[in-house]
Amino acid sequence: MWESFLPFFQWHDGCWLGEKISGSIWLFPFIETIHILAMAIMFGGLLVLNLKMLGLTMPRQSLPLLSKTLMPFVNWGVVIMLLSGYAMFASGPMKYYANDGFKVKMVALILTLVFQYTIYAGFLKKEDGQRSGGAGAVFALLNFFGWFMIGAAGRAIVSRRE
Repeated sequence: MWESFLPFFQWHDGCWLGEKISGSIWLFPFIETIHILAMAIMFGGLLVLNLKMLGLTMPRQSLPLLSKTLMPFVNWGVVIMLLSGYAMFASGPMKYYANDGFKVKMVALILTLVFQYTIYAGFLKKEDGQRSGGAGAVFALLNFFGWFMIGAAGRAIVSRRE
């Protein structure tokens, strides 16, 4: 199945953005720094929400109100990570095509984003009386696990790239 994506990777190989990034000594590390900073902003918001869902913090704070406050940071973090991630990908798509860490990261990213913006997002909107504490703990742990998998696979990409 992965082979069916080869034309997509070949099409990106040699694109102007990738050429610009791979031809610069400082551009890739700069984009990677932006990627990591966006990840920190996103994860900070998710950490507070997940700890609340686990019942470990802010017992008097409404989850929907907390979500309304923090999700813009999470969303902007995700958008910036997707854009910076694409820029890093464009710098060497054929290297990523052959990298197993990249494959795992893309599958984990798709699954985590679908979960986060469907089931998880719906749960965040429910008031205390409308949601089960057990479900909140499960959803928080699934969210943590998804982002952990994305990060671990990202580390596998870096170790193979060097």
